[in-house]
Amino acid sequence: MLSILIFLCACGQGTQRTDEGTEVLKQDQTEAVQQNNTSEIPVHITNETLDVEGLDREFNIFFLADSHISLCDERDASLKLKAAQRSGMFKTDGIEAWDRFDALIKEASGDTNDIAIFGGDIIDSAMYASIDHIKEQMNSLPFPYLYNMGNHDFEYGDEYFSPVAYEEYLPRLESIHGNKPYQIKEYDDLIIFVADDDNSQIDAPILEAYKEVAKKDKPVVLVVHVPIEPVTGDDSLTEKCKEVWGPSPDGKSRVTMGVNGCYPNDITSEFLNLVLSDESPVVMVLAGHIHFYSKDMLNDRIVQIVTGAAFEGDALRITLK
Repeated sequence: MLSILIFLCACGQGTQRTDEGTEVLKQDQTEAVQQNNTSEIPVHITNETLDVEGLDREFNIFFLADSHISLCDERDASLKLKAAQRSGMFKTDGIEAWDRFDALIKEASGDTNDIAIFGGDIIDSAMYASIDHIKEQMNSLPFPYLYNMGNHDFEYGDEYFSPVAYEEYLPRLESIHGNKPYQIKEYDDLIIFVADDDNSQIDAPILEAYKEVAKKDKPVVLVVHVPIEPVTGDDSLTEKCKEVWGPSPDGKSRVTMGVNGCYPNDITSEFLNLVLSDESPVVMVLAGHIHFYSKDMLNDRIVQIVTGAAFEGDALRITLK
């Protein structure tokens, strides 16, 4: 039961523009095979292209989420049994999650990317061996990266969204994530805004930081872990999530943010209203969490692309033009 519950979003828990011409131009699937020390590791990259008015040049993003790496050593000896069990859950086609991750890093390194974005649940628990492994891999990239927090990255044993998890284990990731619940990467003609919605809600500091970003006359790529529910009337994402993850007791989606999913509190509602408003600078939302690929229009202008799970070798290569 614990393993099932750990997968589900913490609904309701809190710690507390682009132009109408913006559209997705194309999407295609490519496969690459990367070589690790002993075997060939297949990875599956979904290529996306988005036309964004106002960019001075082509901009390339490599995005992955949900590798759920569960490496453990004597520094976290009490979690060795759980780590072994969880590793087995994310071993696909005989390939360990960390080997898939390493292959994706190699694939990203061979591209002419401007940035890599890690969309949460990269590690399955805040164990030192897992943190050390991904830090070494990410620091090998020949370009910058941003790391968004998922609902698993800072759990530890039975500490899941507990005060202890926030106070003792979240700080273990400070060197790769920073000490704010949001991150901003600003370029001359683009802003990437990474918001930790790991508890399926948006906290006040994120809202205030976003308001400042929205005042700038630049397109914004918003990164969250938990996908946002579209407001177009298309409920296919919500229904697919309920099919894959099972509905909540009240018949809603456990793994999306919105009125038909993890119901937004007041701060989250204000954030979502700003993001989805006619004046919003957001051109694209990137997310993970649900472990399958999805592409939807959140409204008539903003596309949301959800990557498949990195433990299965999935990632996105996004070109903004």
